Amino acid sequence: MRTTLAAVAGLLSLTTLAACSSASTSTTSGADSATPVSGGSITWAVAAEPSCFAPAFDDVLADRAITRNVVDSLVYQEKDGTYTPWLASAWETSKDGITYTFTLRDDVKFSSGATLDAAAVKANLDYTRDSAHGSSYAGLLGSVKDITADKNTLTITLSQADSSLLSSLSSVALGIIDPATIDDGKDLCTPGEKLSGSGPFVIDSYTRGSQVVLKQNADYAWAPESLSHDGPAYLDQVTYKFIAEDSTRTGALQSGQVDAISGVPALSVASLTKNQKLTYTDGPASSTTFGFTVNGSSENAPWDDAELRKAFRDSFDLDTIVNAIYKGQKTRAWSWVGKDSAEFDTTLKDSWGNDPSAANAALDAAGWSTRDSEGYRTKDGKRLRLKITYDADSVRDQRDTLVEAIQDAAKKNTGIEVDFTTPTWAALSADIAKGDWSIYPGSYGKVDYANSVIGTWNGYFYGANAWKPTKAVDLATDAIGATDPAQYKKDLDGIQQYLVKDQALFVPLVESTFPVAASNTLHGNGFDYSSGVPDGNYNVWVSK
Repeated sequence: MRTTLAAVAGLLSLTTLAACSSASTSTTSGADSATPVSGGSITWAVAAEPSCFAPAFDDVLADRAITRNVVDSLVYQEKDGTYTPWLASAWETSKDGITYTFTLRDDVKFSSGATLDAAAVKANLDYTRDSAHGSSYAGLLGSVKDITADKNTLTITLSQADSSLLSSLSSVALGIIDPATIDDGKDLCTPGEKLSGSGPFVIDSYTRGSQVVLKQNADYAWAPESLSHDGPAYLDQVTYKFIAEDSTRTGALQSGQVDAISGVPALSVASLTKNQKLTYTDGPASSTTFGFTVNGSSENAPWDDAELRKAFRDSFDLDTIVNAIYKGQKTRAWSWVGKDSAEFDTTLKDSWGNDPSAANAALDAAGWSTRDSEGYRTKDGKRLRLKITYDADSVRDQRDTLVEAIQDAAKKNTGIEVDFTTPTWAALSADIAKGDWSIYPGSYGKVDYANSVIGTWNGYFYGANAWKPTKAVDLATDAIGATDPAQYKKDLDGIQQYLVKDQALFVPLVESTFPVAASNTLHGNGFDYSSGVPDGNYNVWVSK
Protein backbone atom coordinates (compact mmCIF):
# COMPACT_ATOMS: atom_id res chain seq x y z
CA MET A 1 0.00 0.00 0.00
CA ARG A 2 1.19 3.47 -0.78
CA THR A 3 0.56 6.80 0.81
CA THR A 4 -0.44 9.74 -1.31
CA LEU A 5 1.65 12.76 -2.16
CA ALA A 6 -0.43 14.95 0.13
CA ALA A 7 0.03 12.61 3.07
CA VAL A 8 3.76 12.52 2.60
CA ALA A 9 3.98 16.26 2.26
CA GLY A 10 2.00 16.67 5.43
CA LEU A 11 4.37 14.47 7.39
CA LEU A 12 7.48 16.15 6.10
CA SER A 13 6.22 19.67 6.52
CA LEU A 14 7.11 19.45 10.20
CA THR A 15 10.66 20.35 9.23
CA THR A 16 9.76 23.81 8.09
CA LEU A 17 6.17 24.64 8.81
CA ALA A 18 6.49 27.24 11.53
CA ALA A 19 9.63 28.61 10.00
CA CYS A 20 7.96 30.17 7.08
CA SER A 21 5.28 32.01 8.99
CA SER A 22 7.47 35.07 9.43
CA ALA A 23 9.19 35.41 6.12
CA SER A 24 9.36 39.15 6.30
CA THR A 25 10.32 41.28 9.25
CA SER A 26 10.11 44.61 7.53
CA THR A 27 8.31 46.20 4.66
CA THR A 28 7.54 43.84 1.85
CA SER A 29 8.64 44.43 -1.66
CA GLY A 30 6.59 44.35 -4.77
CA ALA A 31 3.07 44.99 -3.53
CA ASP A 32 1.91 43.49 -6.78
CA SER A 33 -1.60 44.67 -7.38
CA ALA A 34 -0.65 45.71 -10.91
CA THR A 35 -0.60 43.34 -13.85
CA PRO A 36 2.83 41.86 -14.59
CA VAL A 37 4.41 42.83 -17.88
CA SER A 38 6.99 40.95 -19.90
CA GLY A 39 10.27 42.30 -21.14
CA GLY A 40 13.11 44.41 -19.86
CA SER A 41 16.14 43.67 -17.80
CA ILE A 42 17.34 44.25 -14.26
CA THR A 43 20.67 44.37 -12.48
CA TRP A 44 21.41 43.02 -9.02
CA ALA A 45 24.42 43.93 -6.92
CA VAL A 46 25.54 41.09 -4.67
CA ALA A 47 28.25 41.13 -2.05
CA ALA A 48 30.27 38.18 -3.29
CA GLU A 49 31.00 36.40 -6.52
CA PRO A 50 29.76 32.80 -6.42
CA SER A 51 32.42 30.34 -5.42
CA CYS A 52 30.90 27.77 -7.78
CA PHE A 53 27.94 27.59 -10.17
CA ALA A 54 27.66 23.77 -10.17
CA PRO A 55 25.05 22.67 -7.57
CA ALA A 56 27.02 19.67 -6.34
CA PHE A 57 29.99 21.83 -5.36
CA ASP A 58 28.31 25.10 -4.43
CA ASP A 59 29.45 25.52 -0.82
CA VAL A 60 28.40 29.13 -0.17
CA LEU A 61 24.76 29.61 0.74
CA ALA A 62 24.41 33.04 -0.84
CA ASP A 63 25.46 31.60 -4.21
CA ARG A 64 22.19 29.68 -4.46
CA ALA A 65 20.28 32.89 -5.19
CA ILE A 66 22.08 33.05 -8.53
CA THR A 67 22.24 29.33 -9.26
CA ARG A 68 18.47 28.97 -8.74
CA ASN A 69 17.90 30.97 -11.94
CA VAL A 70 19.60 28.25 -13.98
CA VAL A 71 18.78 25.04 -12.11
CA ASP A 72 15.42 23.44 -11.26
CA SER A 73 14.70 20.81 -8.61
CA LEU A 74 12.69 17.63 -8.53
CA VAL A 75 10.11 19.06 -6.08
CA TYR A 76 9.21 22.58 -4.95
CA GLN A 77 9.13 23.72 -1.33
CA GLU A 78 6.25 26.08 -0.63
CA LYS A 79 6.24 28.91 1.90
CA ASP A 80 4.26 26.77 4.38
CA GLY A 81 6.88 24.01 4.25
CA THR A 82 4.91 21.59 2.10
CA TYR A 83 6.18 20.14 -1.18
CA THR A 84 4.53 20.42 -4.58
CA PRO A 85 5.41 19.18 -8.08
CA TRP A 86 8.16 20.71 -10.18
CA LEU A 87 10.28 18.50 -12.44
CA ALA A 88 8.37 15.62 -10.87
CA SER A 89 4.67 15.95 -11.67
CA ALA A 90 3.70 13.47 -8.94
CA TRP A 91 5.16 10.99 -6.50
CA GLU A 92 4.16 8.22 -4.16
CA THR A 93 5.78 6.79 -1.07
CA SER A 94 5.51 3.25 0.17
CA LYS A 95 3.81 2.81 3.54
CA ASP A 96 7.10 1.92 5.23
CA GLY A 97 8.72 5.10 3.86
CA ILE A 98 11.43 3.13 2.05
CA THR A 99 10.45 3.60 -1.60
CA TYR A 100 9.72 6.87 -3.42
CA THR A 101 8.36 6.65 -6.96
CA PHE A 102 8.48 9.91 -8.93
CA THR A 103 6.71 10.55 -12.22
CA LEU A 104 8.66 13.17 -14.17
CA ARG A 105 7.25 15.69 -16.61
CA ASP A 106 7.78 14.64 -20.21
CA ASP A 107 8.31 18.13 -21.66
CA VAL A 108 11.45 19.38 -19.92
CA LYS A 109 14.62 20.23 -21.83
CA PHE A 110 18.02 21.36 -20.65
CA SER A 111 19.33 24.56 -22.22
CA SER A 112 21.66 22.31 -24.23
CA GLY A 113 18.59 20.84 -25.92
CA ALA A 114 18.93 17.46 -24.21
CA THR A 115 15.85 15.87 -22.66
CA LEU A 116 15.48 15.84 -18.90
CA ASP A 117 14.18 12.36 -18.08
CA ALA A 118 14.48 9.90 -15.22
CA ALA A 119 17.88 8.73 -16.44
CA ALA A 120 19.18 12.32 -16.28
CA VAL A 121 17.94 12.75 -12.71
CA LYS A 122 19.39 9.39 -11.70
CA ALA A 123 22.78 10.39 -13.17
CA ASN A 124 22.78 13.61 -11.14
CA LEU A 125 21.80 11.98 -7.85
CA ASP A 126 24.17 9.04 -8.32
CA TYR A 127 27.02 11.42 -9.07
CA THR A 128 26.36 13.55 -5.98
CA ARG A 129 25.98 10.64 -3.57
CA ASP A 130 29.19 8.98 -4.71
CA SER A 131 31.70 10.19 -2.12
CA ALA A 132 34.54 9.65 -4.60
CA HIS A 133 33.36 12.74 -6.48
CA GLY A 134 33.77 15.02 -3.46
CA SER A 135 30.40 16.72 -3.58
CA SER A 136 29.54 18.76 -0.50
CA TYR A 137 26.07 17.23 -0.52
CA ALA A 138 26.64 13.47 -0.66
CA GLY A 139 25.30 13.31 2.89
CA LEU A 140 21.89 14.55 1.76
CA LEU A 141 21.50 11.25 -0.06
CA GLY A 142 23.10 9.11 2.62
CA SER A 143 19.93 7.07 3.12
CA VAL A 144 19.64 6.19 -0.59
CA LYS A 145 20.27 2.52 -1.31
CA ASP A 146 19.40 2.40 -4.99
CA ILE A 147 17.97 4.54 -7.78
CA THR A 148 16.36 3.16 -10.93
CA ALA A 149 15.12 5.00 -14.02
CA ASP A 150 12.58 3.92 -16.60
CA LYS A 151 11.73 6.65 -19.11
CA ASN A 152 9.91 9.19 -16.92
CA THR A 153 9.67 7.07 -13.79
CA LEU A 154 12.33 7.48 -11.13
CA THR A 155 12.37 5.11 -8.16
CA ILE A 156 14.48 5.86 -5.09
CA THR A 157 14.90 3.03 -2.61
CA LEU A 158 16.19 3.91 0.84
CA SER A 159 18.06 1.83 3.37
CA GLN A 160 15.77 3.32 6.04
CA ALA A 161 12.96 5.85 6.21
CA ASP A 162 14.28 9.37 5.63
CA SER A 163 12.08 12.24 6.80
CA SER A 164 14.39 14.72 5.08
CA LEU A 165 14.40 13.36 1.53
CA LEU A 166 11.88 15.75 -0.03
CA SER A 167 13.50 18.71 1.71
CA SER A 168 16.85 17.72 0.22
CA LEU A 169 15.38 17.15 -3.25
CA SER A 170 13.80 20.62 -3.19
CA SER A 171 17.14 22.31 -2.58
CA VAL A 172 19.42 23.97 -5.12
CA ALA A 173 22.10 21.67 -3.71
CA LEU A 174 20.44 18.73 -5.49
CA GLY A 175 19.42 20.74 -8.56
CA ILE A 176 19.53 18.89 -11.87
CA ILE A 177 21.97 19.66 -14.70
CA ASP A 178 22.59 18.02 -18.08
CA PRO A 179 24.38 14.77 -17.21
CA ALA A 180 26.38 14.89 -20.45
CA THR A 181 29.06 16.96 -18.70
CA ILE A 182 28.52 15.96 -15.12
CA ASP A 183 31.80 14.06 -14.97
CA ASP A 184 33.57 17.39 -15.48
CA GLY A 185 32.97 17.84 -11.76
CA LYS A 186 34.44 21.01 -10.29
CA ASP A 187 35.37 22.26 -13.78
CA LEU A 188 31.68 23.19 -13.99
CA CYS A 189 32.13 25.66 -11.12
CA THR A 190 33.14 28.26 -13.70
CA PRO A 191 30.05 28.86 -15.81
CA GLY A 192 30.23 28.21 -19.51
CA GLU A 193 28.54 26.24 -22.26
CA LYS A 194 29.08 22.96 -20.44
CA LEU A 195 26.91 23.93 -17.45
CA SER A 196 23.40 23.39 -18.70
CA GLY A 197 20.33 23.39 -16.46
CA SER A 198 16.60 23.50 -17.14
CA GLY A 199 15.92 26.77 -15.31
CA PRO A 200 14.09 29.89 -16.53
CA PHE A 201 17.40 31.58 -17.37
CA VAL A 202 20.62 30.49 -19.04
CA ILE A 203 24.10 31.89 -18.56
CA ASP A 204 24.86 34.34 -21.35
CA SER A 205 28.27 35.62 -20.22
CA TYR A 206 30.51 35.59 -17.21
CA THR A 207 33.32 37.97 -16.34
CA ARG A 208 35.31 36.81 -13.35
CA GLY A 209 35.50 39.48 -10.70
CA SER A 210 32.83 41.60 -12.35
CA GLN A 211 29.46 40.07 -13.31
CA VAL A 212 27.41 37.23 -14.71
CA VAL A 213 24.68 37.91 -17.28
CA LEU A 214 21.65 35.63 -17.59
CA LYS A 215 19.23 35.62 -20.49
CA GLN A 216 15.68 34.31 -20.59
CA ASN A 217 15.13 30.65 -21.46
CA ALA A 218 12.38 31.23 -24.03
CA ASP A 219 11.39 27.55 -24.00
CA TYR A 220 10.74 27.41 -20.25
CA ALA A 221 7.29 25.94 -19.57
CA TRP A 222 7.60 23.88 -16.37
CA ALA A 223 7.47 26.31 -13.44
CA PRO A 224 5.93 25.10 -10.17
CA GLU A 225 2.17 25.49 -10.32
CA SER A 226 1.98 27.72 -7.24
CA LEU A 227 4.00 30.49 -8.88
CA SER A 228 2.11 33.39 -10.35
CA HIS A 229 2.38 32.40 -14.00
CA ASP A 230 3.60 29.77 -16.42
CA GLY A 231 5.71 29.98 -19.55
CA PRO A 232 9.01 31.88 -19.76
CA ALA A 233 10.18 34.36 -17.12
CA TYR A 234 8.94 37.93 -17.49
CA LEU A 235 12.41 39.44 -17.81
CA ASP A 236 14.60 39.19 -20.91
CA GLN A 237 17.85 39.53 -19.01
CA VAL A 238 19.24 39.60 -15.47
CA THR A 239 22.72 40.77 -14.54
CA TYR A 240 24.43 40.11 -11.21
CA LYS A 241 27.26 42.50 -10.46
CA PHE A 242 29.76 41.53 -7.77
CA ILE A 243 30.25 44.54 -5.49
CA ALA A 244 31.87 43.64 -2.19
CA GLU A 245 31.94 47.08 -0.61
CA ASP A 246 28.73 47.73 1.35
CA SER A 247 28.62 51.48 0.75
CA THR A 248 29.29 51.08 -2.98
CA ARG A 249 26.57 48.45 -3.32
CA THR A 250 24.04 50.52 -1.39
CA GLY A 251 25.01 53.67 -3.27
CA ALA A 252 24.52 51.90 -6.59
CA LEU A 253 20.92 51.13 -5.59
CA GLN A 254 20.18 54.62 -4.30
CA SER A 255 21.56 56.19 -7.47
CA GLY A 256 19.64 53.85 -9.74
CA GLN A 257 22.71 52.13 -11.20
CA VAL A 258 21.30 48.78 -10.07
CA ASP A 259 17.72 47.65 -9.39
CA ALA A 260 18.23 45.44 -6.33
CA ILE A 261 20.87 44.50 -3.79
CA SER A 262 21.33 41.62 -1.39
CA GLY A 263 23.59 41.70 1.62
CA VAL A 264 21.98 44.92 2.84
CA PRO A 265 24.20 46.39 5.58
CA ALA A 266 22.26 46.84 8.83
CA LEU A 267 23.35 50.44 9.23
CA SER A 268 21.81 51.29 5.86
CA VAL A 269 18.38 49.82 6.57
CA ALA A 270 16.98 52.94 8.23
CA SER A 271 17.87 55.19 5.29
CA LEU A 272 16.72 52.65 2.71
CA THR A 273 13.32 52.15 4.31
CA LYS A 274 12.77 55.93 4.38
CA ASN A 275 13.39 56.16 0.63
CA GLN A 276 9.98 56.06 -1.04
CA LYS A 277 11.55 54.79 -4.26
CA LEU A 278 12.86 51.63 -2.59
CA THR A 279 11.49 48.59 -0.78
CA TYR A 280 13.17 46.46 1.88
CA THR A 281 12.45 42.81 2.68
CA ASP A 282 14.09 40.50 5.18
CA GLY A 283 14.05 36.77 4.60
CA PRO A 284 12.81 34.01 6.90
CA ALA A 285 14.81 33.14 10.04
CA SER A 286 14.28 29.48 9.31
CA SER A 287 17.76 28.37 8.35
CA THR A 288 20.57 27.46 10.69
CA THR A 289 21.76 30.50 12.57
CA PHE A 290 25.06 32.26 12.04
CA GLY A 291 27.55 31.20 14.71
CA PHE A 292 30.87 29.66 15.61
CA THR A 293 31.37 26.00 14.77
CA VAL A 294 34.08 24.92 17.21
CA ASN A 295 36.43 22.00 16.56
CA GLY A 296 36.11 19.67 19.56
CA SER A 297 38.79 17.21 18.46
CA SER A 298 42.17 16.79 20.15
CA GLU A 299 43.80 18.37 17.09
CA ASN A 300 42.34 21.63 18.41
CA ALA A 301 43.68 21.27 21.96
CA PRO A 302 43.16 22.77 24.47
CA TRP A 303 39.73 23.56 22.97
CA ASP A 304 38.85 19.86 22.98
CA ASP A 305 37.95 20.59 26.63
CA ALA A 306 34.22 21.39 26.78
CA GLU A 307 34.72 23.56 29.89
CA LEU A 308 37.11 25.82 27.96
CA ARG A 309 34.72 26.03 25.01
CA LYS A 310 31.91 27.05 27.36
CA ALA A 311 34.20 29.63 28.98
CA PHE A 312 34.78 31.25 25.60
CA ARG A 313 31.05 31.05 24.77
CA ASP A 314 30.19 32.86 28.01
CA SER A 315 33.01 35.42 27.89
CA PHE A 316 31.09 38.11 26.01
CA ASP A 317 27.77 39.96 26.23
CA LEU A 318 26.23 38.98 22.91
CA ASP A 319 23.06 41.04 23.32
CA THR A 320 25.04 44.25 23.80
CA ILE A 321 27.37 43.48 20.90
CA VAL A 322 24.57 42.60 18.48
CA ASN A 323 22.53 45.68 19.41
CA ALA A 324 25.56 47.95 19.04
CA ILE A 325 26.40 46.64 15.58
CA TYR A 326 23.00 46.01 14.05
CA LYS A 327 20.89 48.75 15.72
CA GLY A 328 17.90 46.47 16.11
CA GLN A 329 18.05 45.11 12.54
CA LYS A 330 19.40 41.69 13.59
CA THR A 331 18.33 39.32 16.35
CA ARG A 332 20.83 37.47 18.53
CA ALA A 333 20.52 33.70 18.27
CA TRP A 334 20.12 31.11 21.01
CA SER A 335 20.41 27.88 19.05
CA TRP A 336 21.82 26.31 15.94
CA VAL A 337 18.19 26.18 14.70
CA GLY A 338 16.54 29.42 13.51
CA LYS A 339 14.04 30.96 15.91
CA ASP A 340 11.17 30.74 13.43
CA SER A 341 11.63 27.03 12.87
CA ALA A 342 9.26 24.50 14.42
CA GLU A 343 12.32 22.60 15.62
CA PHE A 344 13.73 25.52 17.67
CA ASP A 345 14.25 24.44 21.30
CA THR A 346 12.84 27.42 23.20
CA THR A 347 14.36 26.27 26.50
CA LEU A 348 17.76 27.42 25.24
CA LYS A 349 16.72 31.05 25.50
CA ASP A 350 18.49 32.75 28.45
CA SER A 351 20.22 29.45 29.30
CA TRP A 352 23.79 30.41 28.38
CA GLY A 353 26.12 33.32 27.67
CA ASN A 354 27.42 36.54 29.24
CA ASP A 355 28.90 35.05 32.38
CA PRO A 356 32.55 36.21 32.58
CA SER A 357 32.80 35.27 36.27
CA ALA A 358 31.98 31.64 35.57
CA ALA A 359 34.20 31.72 32.47
CA ASN A 360 37.17 33.01 34.45
CA ALA A 361 36.63 30.43 37.19
CA ALA A 362 36.58 27.63 34.59
CA LEU A 363 39.76 28.90 32.97
CA ASP A 364 41.49 29.15 36.36
CA ALA A 365 40.40 25.60 37.22
CA ALA A 366 41.84 24.35 33.93
CA GLY A 367 45.25 25.79 34.84
CA TRP A 368 45.14 28.89 32.63
CA SER A 369 45.58 31.09 35.69
CA THR A 370 48.55 33.32 34.90
CA ARG A 371 48.72 36.37 32.62
CA ASP A 372 51.44 37.68 30.34
CA SER A 373 52.48 41.31 29.91
CA GLU A 374 49.58 41.95 27.49
CA GLY A 375 46.95 40.55 29.85
CA TYR A 376 46.40 37.24 28.04
CA ARG A 377 46.04 34.03 30.00
CA THR A 378 48.96 31.60 29.94
CA LYS A 379 49.78 28.07 31.06
CA ASP A 380 53.27 26.57 31.11
CA GLY A 381 54.49 29.66 29.27
CA LYS A 382 51.95 29.24 26.42
CA ARG A 383 49.30 31.85 25.66
CA LEU A 384 45.63 30.78 25.53
CA ARG A 385 44.91 31.41 21.87
CA LEU A 386 41.87 30.61 19.76
CA LYS A 387 41.86 30.83 15.96
CA ILE A 388 38.76 32.05 14.14
CA THR A 389 39.05 31.64 10.37
CA TYR A 390 36.29 33.05 8.17
CA ASP A 391 36.53 32.88 4.40
CA ALA A 392 36.48 36.32 2.83
CA ASP A 393 33.99 35.11 0.19
CA SER A 394 31.29 34.67 2.85
CA VAL A 395 31.72 37.84 4.88
CA ARG A 396 28.50 39.88 4.79
CA ASP A 397 26.15 41.73 7.11
CA GLN A 398 29.07 43.15 9.16
CA ARG A 399 29.84 39.68 10.43
CA ASP A 400 33.55 40.51 10.46
CA THR A 401 32.75 43.46 12.74
CA LEU A 402 30.74 41.12 14.97
CA VAL A 403 33.68 38.71 15.28
CA GLU A 404 36.07 41.59 16.01
CA ALA A 405 33.80 42.82 18.82
CA ILE A 406 33.79 39.32 20.33
CA GLN A 407 37.56 39.23 19.90
CA ASP A 408 37.87 42.42 21.97
CA ALA A 409 35.41 41.26 24.64
CA ALA A 410 37.08 37.87 25.07
CA LYS A 411 40.42 39.57 25.73
CA LYS A 412 38.98 42.21 28.04
CA ASN A 413 36.73 39.91 30.07
CA THR A 414 38.71 36.69 30.26
CA GLY A 415 42.18 37.11 28.73
CA ILE A 416 41.53 34.77 25.79
CA GLU A 417 43.46 35.77 22.66
CA VAL A 418 41.35 35.42 19.51
CA ASP A 419 43.32 35.26 16.26
CA PHE A 420 40.84 36.30 13.54
CA THR A 421 41.74 35.95 9.86
CA THR A 422 39.81 35.98 6.57
CA PRO A 423 41.56 33.83 3.93
CA THR A 424 39.99 32.71 0.66
CA TRP A 425 37.50 29.88 0.69
CA ALA A 426 39.88 27.74 -1.34
CA ALA A 427 42.58 28.07 1.29
CA LEU A 428 40.23 27.58 4.23
CA SER A 429 38.41 24.59 2.76
CA ALA A 430 41.77 22.92 2.09
CA ASP A 431 42.69 23.35 5.77
CA ILE A 432 39.32 21.98 6.91
CA ALA A 433 39.77 18.96 4.65
CA LYS A 434 43.05 18.28 6.47
CA GLY A 435 41.41 18.72 9.89
CA ASP A 436 43.43 21.88 10.49
CA TRP A 437 40.81 24.28 11.79
CA SER A 438 39.67 25.69 15.11
CA ILE A 439 36.56 27.89 14.73
CA TYR A 440 34.59 28.51 11.56
CA PRO A 441 31.94 31.26 11.58
CA GLY A 442 29.04 30.40 9.31
CA SER A 443 25.53 29.13 8.78
CA TYR A 444 24.47 26.10 6.81
CA GLY A 445 21.27 27.04 5.09
CA LYS A 446 17.79 25.68 4.98
CA VAL A 447 18.32 22.00 4.52
CA ASP A 448 16.72 19.50 6.87
CA TYR A 449 18.36 20.07 10.26
CA ALA A 450 18.98 16.42 11.09
CA ASN A 451 20.58 15.75 7.73
CA SER A 452 22.62 18.92 8.10
CA VAL A 453 24.00 17.69 11.43
CA ILE A 454 25.25 14.53 9.77
CA GLY A 455 26.69 16.37 6.80
CA THR A 456 28.29 19.08 8.92
CA TRP A 457 29.51 17.29 12.03
CA ASN A 458 29.93 13.75 10.81
CA GLY A 459 31.24 14.54 7.37
CA TYR A 460 32.47 17.92 6.30
CA PHE A 461 34.17 19.38 9.37
CA TYR A 462 35.36 16.13 10.92
CA GLY A 463 36.21 14.16 7.81
CA ALA A 464 39.91 14.20 8.74
CA ASN A 465 39.48 14.00 12.52
CA ALA A 466 39.23 10.77 14.49
CA TRP A 467 36.89 12.44 17.02
CA LYS A 468 33.32 13.29 16.11
CA PRO A 469 30.37 14.62 18.14
CA THR A 470 28.86 11.15 18.16
CA LYS A 471 25.86 11.95 20.36
CA ALA A 472 24.63 14.65 18.00
CA VAL A 473 25.17 12.42 14.98
CA ASP A 474 23.33 9.51 16.62
CA LEU A 475 20.37 11.74 17.51
CA ALA A 476 20.31 13.11 13.97
CA THR A 477 20.31 9.59 12.57
CA ASP A 478 17.36 8.71 14.82
CA ALA A 479 15.53 11.88 13.74
CA ILE A 480 15.91 11.11 10.05
CA GLY A 481 14.40 7.69 10.53
CA ALA A 482 11.61 8.93 12.80
CA THR A 483 8.07 8.64 11.49
CA ASP A 484 6.60 10.13 14.69
CA PRO A 485 6.81 13.97 14.66
CA ALA A 486 7.09 14.03 18.47
CA GLN A 487 10.13 11.76 18.37
CA TYR A 488 11.67 13.87 15.61
CA LYS A 489 11.25 17.03 17.71
CA LYS A 490 12.67 15.30 20.79
CA ASP A 491 15.76 14.23 18.84
CA LEU A 492 16.25 17.75 17.45
CA ASP A 493 15.95 19.24 20.94
CA GLY A 494 18.60 16.82 22.14
CA ILE A 495 20.95 17.86 19.35
CA GLN A 496 20.57 21.55 20.19
CA GLN A 497 21.14 20.98 23.90
CA TYR A 498 24.26 18.96 23.17
CA LEU A 499 25.81 21.23 20.56
CA VAL A 500 25.00 24.59 22.18
CA LYS A 501 24.53 24.24 25.93
CA ASP A 502 26.33 21.07 27.03
CA GLN A 503 29.36 21.06 24.72
CA ALA A 504 29.58 24.55 23.15
CA LEU A 505 30.49 22.94 19.84
CA PHE A 506 28.30 25.59 18.23
CA VAL A 507 28.08 29.12 19.63
CA PRO A 508 25.03 30.85 18.10
CA LEU A 509 25.51 34.54 17.30
CA VAL A 510 22.73 36.04 15.13
CA GLU A 511 19.75 34.78 13.20
CA SER A 512 20.72 34.20 9.59
CA THR A 513 18.53 36.03 7.12
CA PHE A 514 19.08 37.47 3.67
CA PRO A 515 17.68 41.01 3.43
CA VAL A 516 16.98 42.51 0.03
CA ALA A 517 16.48 46.14 -1.00
CA ALA A 518 15.10 46.99 -4.42
CA SER A 519 13.62 49.70 -6.58
CA ASN A 520 9.86 49.96 -6.17
CA THR A 521 9.55 49.46 -9.92
CA LEU A 522 10.67 45.87 -9.39
CA HIS A 523 7.94 43.39 -8.48
CA GLY A 524 7.61 39.72 -7.69
CA ASN A 525 10.89 39.13 -5.91
CA GLY A 526 10.79 36.77 -2.97
CA PHE A 527 12.67 33.99 -1.22
CA ASP A 528 13.59 30.42 -2.02
CA TYR A 529 12.14 28.58 0.97
CA SER A 530 14.27 25.52 0.33
CA SER A 531 17.34 27.57 1.25
CA GLY A 532 16.06 30.77 2.88
CA VAL A 533 17.96 32.91 0.36
CA PRO A 534 16.61 35.37 -2.23
CA ASP A 535 14.82 33.48 -4.95
CA GLY A 536 15.66 33.46 -8.64
CA ASN A 537 14.02 35.92 -10.98
CA TYR A 538 11.30 33.79 -12.58
CA ASN A 539 8.48 35.84 -11.01
CA VAL A 540 10.21 39.21 -11.22
CA TRP A 541 8.95 41.94 -13.52
CA VAL A 542 9.52 45.66 -13.91
CA SER A 543 6.94 48.43 -14.14
CA LYS A 544 6.99 50.26 -17.43
